[in-house]
Amino acid sequence: MLNLPETAQDIEVITKLIELIAGLQQKYDALLSDAVELEDTVANRDLQDFEDMITPESQVFWKEQLLRNRDGAINILVELRNAKAVTPAAPAKEPEPEKRPLFRNRLINPVRTMSELAEEAPALSTQRAVKIRNRAQEIRTQEKIPYALAFTRAEKEIE
Repeated sequence: MLNLPETAQDIEVITKLIELIAGLQQKYDALLSDAVELEDTVANRDLQDFEDMITPESQVFWKEQLLRNRDGAINILVELRNAKAVTPAAPAKEPEPEKRPLFRNRLINPVRTMSELAEEAPALSTQRAVKIRNRAQEIRTQEKIPYALAFTRAEKEIE
């Protein structure tokens, strides 16, 4: 491998080894630069494939991602492209409902009679309320306790 005679001195062997290492280092550097060049070429080709997804401002970011983790970056770009393709066009706007003021105008007094108000209350709850009121009055007079306490007892009795 070194092509030295058996009688070669140590200095000659060391010199040949250094020359051999230098030659191998040159080959390694050439291979490394070729690999970097090929990676850049592949990354640039991928950037061109996804031109519709990658903006000029984000090209540096995506190139770095493609160089670091090509498979992951391509998967993300494909998913983004698919999501963009699936997204429907802007839906037609529905006409906005008529805007009503949040608060009723206090100057306008609607005409309401007692009969209208009475019709709004459900009959069953009205009957129950009357029963509770009457029973509370009975408890109050019999036991001589405050009306509020009698009312709560009457509510419990009439359930």
